[in-house]
Amino acid sequence: MNLNELINYLNGKYYISRLDIIKKLSMIEKKDIIEYMFSDPFISEKNVEKLEKNIKGYPIEYLVNEVQFLNNIFYIDERVLIPRVETEDLVLIAKKIIEEKNIKKILDLGTGSGVIAITLKKFFPDIEIIASDISFEALEVFKKNCKKNKVNIKSYLGSYLEPFLKEHEQIDLIISNPPYVEEEYKNKNETLKYEPDIALFAGKDGQNFYRNLINKYYDLIKNKTLLFETTEFNVLKTYDLIDKLSGKTEIKKDSFGIERFIYHYKNSHKD
Repeated sequence: MNLNELINYLNGKYYISRLDIIKKLSMIEKKDIIEYMFSDPFISEKNVEKLEKNIKGYPIEYLVNEVQFLNNIFYIDERVLIPRVETEDLVLIAKKIIEEKNIKKILDLGTGSGVIAITLKKFFPDIEIIASDISFEALEVFKKNCKKNKVNIKSYLGSYLEPFLKEHEQIDLIISNPPYVEEEYKNKNETLKYEPDIALFAGKDGQNFYRNLINKYYDLIKNKTLLFETTEFNVLKTYDLIDKLSGKTEIKKDSFGIERFIYHYKNSHKD
C-alpha cells in the first residue's frame, strides 16, 4: 500500500491527521520524517499493521523495540517498563550527587531495562555499579542492554535487598524507580495495560514498595544515600515514609518543576 492510499484509509477509519500518520511511520520505519512529506512511498503490510496497532493504543516503543534515554539507545519490550523522561531527571540528579559526594558503590534497585544503571556507568566508568530485579525476564533485557551499550554491570535476581544482605555495607547509594502506581489505575490507563504490572503497581496507596523497604530493611538502609522516583500525587506520602530514617530527607523537582523525587542522606553528607 502506498502512503497516500494508507493515509486516506486510516483517516477515514480513525480520523487521524496526515501529519500524525507520518510521524508515527517515521518512528516505526526509523526514517527521517522528510522522506514522507513530498513522496508517496510504498508501506509494507507489516508496518501498516504496526501503525494500526499503535493508533489503537499499543506503545510505539514496544513496536520498534527501542527507546532513547539521555542520548543512549536501549532495547525494550513488554518484559520491562517503558522509560519516561522524568527518569532522565532522576539520573541527572544522581549524577550531581555522585559528583559532589564520596560515592564508591551504587545499587540500582529494580533495574528493569537498565537505563538508570547503564547510563550512570557510562557517566562514571570507574565507579562500581550493581543492579537487581525481581523479574528474571527483566534481567534478560538488562543484560541485552549492557551488551548493546558496552558496559559491564553485575546483576542480581531477587526481591528488595535480599541479594545484598552480606555486602550491603559497601553500598553507598541506592537509586530506584520502583513500582508506585495505585492499584485502582490498573484498568483506567490505556498505556499502562501493556506494561508489566510488577513494575508499576504498589498497593492501594502506591506505597507498598517504600513501606516494605523501611519496615524490612531499616537497619540496612538507615545510613545510606537514597534517591527514589515517585509520583507527584503521592510524593508527600513517600516523603513521610522515607523520613522515618535517621538523617535528612528532601523532595526534589523534575525538569517540569514537579515534585517527584525523594533524596535521603546522612546529615554528614550535606555540604
